[in-house]
Amino acid sequence: MLYERWIKEWKSALAENFFLRVLCMILAAGIVFNTVALRKNDRVIIVPPKIEKEIWLEANKVSDSYLEQMGIFFATFAANMSPISAEYNSKVLAEYTDPSALAELKNEIASQGAYFKKNNITQAFFPESVKVNAEERFVSVGGTAVRYVGSVKITQEKMVVNVKFKVRDYNVRIDELYSEFPERKKKKEEETEKAQEKKRVKPQEKEAKEKEIR
Repeated sequence: MLYERWIKEWKSALAENFFLRVLCMILAAGIVFNTVALRKNDRVIIVPPKIEKEIWLEANKVSDSYLEQMGIFFATFAANMSPISAEYNSKVLAEYTDPSALAELKNEIASQGAYFKKNNITQAFFPESVKVNAEERFVSVGGTAVRYVGSVKITQEKMVVNVKFKVRDYNVRIDELYSEFPERKKKKEEETEKAQEKKRVKPQEKEAKEKEIR
């Protein structure tokens, strides 16, 4: 009696085990099919640690909020520079840069790092605004850059860090990264305008003197 009951339970366990194995195989096949056949339509949902905004990433497209947060991160990382951190910053940025732009960006950062190290300059960047162009995958982060030599502040000026991204096959890479200084640009334009004005005035003065001589 006990033997028959044991046989019955054993057969039931075998059937259950077989069913579970088949079910696992079906699920595995479904996952493989979804990964291979439906990959182009996938959207990865990422929730940042602070849960302020939802950001998503598709094969060749990302959300505005993703561009904004990544732009701020890389801009802040690139603009905060010191003789000690220059080499490390260059290494990290290189890891996230598209191969087609890597050589140029590495040379620019290395040159900037060498200048900061040689002159013992530390730069702190404080972001104040951000503009996102989702179509061009372009982010501009504006703020104030403060430079020190040792512990002495030498300059404080407005700075804009521009970051352009390349999105391909779920990979987001830096395509361009460069800085602009609006106040310097404005000053240069004013100086150019003054120089042109002087050039226009000189012929008029010369003509006036010639008339006086006559």
